[in-house]
Amino acid sequence: MIELTATSPTSTSFAFAVGAAMLAGQFQYPPRIEPYEVQQVRGTHSDFIEGLTRPVGVESLAQQMAEMYSSFANRQERLGAEFEAAIFSDLESLYEA
Repeated sequence: MIELTATSPTSTSFAFAVGAAMLAGQFQYPPRIEPYEVQQVRGTHSDFIEGLTRPVGVESLAQQMAEMYSSFANRQERLGAEFEAAIFSDLESLYEA
């Protein structure tokens, strides 16, 4: 025997119904009236835009790098006569292929 049962709505048919309702609802918006204007309530100046146009801190980074290089250069010392004699006595062997 075959039993006949009433069909119950599935999640697919429910999703289809919601999608159809959303699609139908899009056509109910009022038409756009020209000229379209937006009433400005307050000024639009912002420092955020100026920060985008020029990098912040580049000058200070360059200054810090110059200070580190200057400090490094001022702390340089000669290695001594013994080390220089060892290096420069056999200078050609450093460049052998």
